[in-house]
Amino acid sequence: MPEPVVLSRAKNAILGAFVADAAALGFHWLYSQTRILQLAPEQPEFREPDEADFTGNVGYFAHPGKRAGAFSQYGEQCWVMLHSLLDNSGQYNKDRYQDAFRDHFGYGGKFSGYIDRPTRETLDTIYHSEHEALARANAVPFAGDAKQKTTVLIKILAAARRFQGDRLEQEAVYITNAMPASEACLGYARAVIQALQATAEFQGAEDEQLPAVSKLPALIARYAGDPDMAGYAESAIRVTNNTPRAVDFGMICTQLLAAIIAGKDVNKAITAGLEAASGTQRRKLETALADNGSVPELTRQVGMHCDLGAGVPSILFNLKSTSSYVDAIRANIYAGGDNCGRAIILGAACGALYGVGGECGIPQAWLARLENRAGLTADIDSLLASVIAQ
Repeated sequence: MPEPVVLSRAKNAILGAFVADAAALGFHWLYSQTRILQLAPEQPEFREPDEADFTGNVGYFAHPGKRAGAFSQYGEQCWVMLHSLLDNSGQYNKDRYQDAFRDHFGYGGKFSGYIDRPTRETLDTIYHSEHEALARANAVPFAGDAKQKTTVLIKILAAARRFQGDRLEQEAVYITNAMPASEACLGYARAVIQALQATAEFQGAEDEQLPAVSKLPALIARYAGDPDMAGYAESAIRVTNNTPRAVDFGMICTQLLAAIIAGKDVNKAITAGLEAASGTQRRKLETALADNGSVPELTRQVGMHCDLGAGVPSILFNLKSTSSYVDAIRANIYAGGDNCGRAIILGAACGALYGVGGECGIPQAWLARLENRAGLTADIDSLLASVIAQ
């Protein structure tokens, strides 16, 4: 069982991610640092999204209808992972997570708002793959009754969304056991399972932007210190961003958060992240970390956009350069551009580092601004309770 202080840091990491995302929403994708400073010279957090702030071709207004305290699409991705874990007794399962992602962001889902490119491409690939899998399953020959074939097909398709491997095989036996001509039905069910399994393992987009890491806080909070943590993180990254470079940056963020949750200080945590990087990315990050400017200046230099190669250096430099949750999150907002994309990992790291309240932690007043704060806190407590119970 994890120590109480570790569980506290894990909880604050998840809370910190959501608060930082919501705090940045009003200025998300405003690319003029000067404009942000003019509009909010002291308190840029939790600004009501207003299209007028973006006039003059200084950014992209992506969140009409959202209110202060709501999440961006990054925060929504973080929420999907949290609930994917909760709905599976606190355990990560790639297929359950992918289904949760599709059900939340896809046709008829709960999400209403901006759909970024990797999310759109991932959804398109999932739907296309499901269509092809259904066509393959329909093409499997069955000599028996057409109604019976349809019954087996529908039940196997439903089971395949919940189970894999031997467990799916057991379900096929259970489904067909009481049917007339059960042997023929079981043979057909097994053939359908083989047809479904021909689908590629990951339907994630060929994309290397910050959505790749926005699902990590709840996952790392749940599995920090677990030998399977890195494998689960790579799997979750590839569900939406299926490229080696996305995984490379994802491992940096994974080891960074895991080190902080374990109790490492900022410098040791950054080192842990760098040690997970490829040689190319490590050299670039070390160069950025050696800079002596401000967070907005460094971010402008490496890029304010959504690419991981711009966002991760800004996150690490921010962590090195600030000494409280408020200072870090405000510096990120003033840095402009994709500040919500950077906020997820930055907020998680700072939440675990500085806790809640006091001079350096997440302000209670900021927590109070979150939409459905009580429900979110209860969900986080439920996830960590499942860790304790195991």
